[in-house]
Amino acid sequence: MILRALLLLAGLVALAGSIALERPERFGITAPCGLVVIVVGAGAIAADAVPLHRIPLACSVATVALGVLLLVARGEIQIPVAAAIVVCQLAAAAASWPQLRPGGAPPGSSGPGRRGRSPRRASGRGAG
Repeated sequence: MILRALLLLAGLVALAGSIALERPERFGITAPCGLVVIVVGAGAIAADAVPLHRIPLACSVATVALGVLLLVARGEIQIPVAAAIVVCQLAAAAASWPQLRPGGAPPGSSGPGRRGRSPRRASGRGAG
């Protein structure tokens, strides 16, 4: 989760820098953000690959590719690239959100309080 927060922060800083600054000065903000996205994104790929989390892994791979593009791209393309980094990290966080809730169960499980119990009968007492 910390890696995802760092990637989101780097994307937001790159987005704000590309919007607020003119073209020659904006590279001073987006280049370090691109390097941070590449390095931290590699760690996020490793964290999402073992154990396999498909959607966050795809978002992490896309974020690293966008980080390379943010580093080498010049001009007005930096704004949509930085915005795409933010969107990828928000999508990855949303996909892993059910596992992060306290007391929440991963999708497909019966929940923390339902293990070992048999289902209740719908007919009520005295039936049978």
